[in-house]
Amino acid sequence: MVDWVPFELHPEIPAEGRLRDEVLPPAYRARAEEGVNRLAAQVGLQLRLHDRLINSRPALQAAEFARQHGRFEQMHHDLFRAYWDEGRDLSDIAVLREVAGRAGVDAGGMEAAITANRFGDYLDARRAEAEELMINGIPAHVIADRYLVMGAQPYELFERVLAKVGVPKRGSDPA
Repeated sequence: MVDWVPFELHPEIPAEGRLRDEVLPPAYRARAEEGVNRLAAQVGLQLRLHDRLINSRPALQAAEFARQHGRFEQMHHDLFRAYWDEGRDLSDIAVLREVAGRAGVDAGGMEAAITANRFGDYLDARRAEAEELMINGIPAHVIADRYLVMGAQPYELFERVLAKVGVPKRGSDPA
């Protein structure tokens, strides 16, 4: 079972965003982008990397609104597609309204929830909880409440961790 938990990676980013080069040292950015691109290519993905870090709070609130209305899975998928495949700015309420429409989410209700910061306390609590667990990046995977896998990692690493908790390798005979 997968339970998606929100994590606001850069709460210090203002509403208008910031250039990545202002936040991330160039050597770190180059190394991180090379790793992400390599892993994406291995599984046939082509990601659009952004030059600007966005304030992700509106998108996280949009997802929580969708969760509250039984549309989280579709909204989550459509948010990822808009950001990574289409290169869209998920801090822009017009973009979020469009994504909500695709996902079958009430765009007006979602916008009102974002404007009212309805899920702000929840997002803050989830971030504090993650930090208590030493999670400070994304993606972060907690497997069987025992193992933490941080960052974009090769598929083989997940196979090794899952084997430790008794999940057979995909395609293997469980007998």
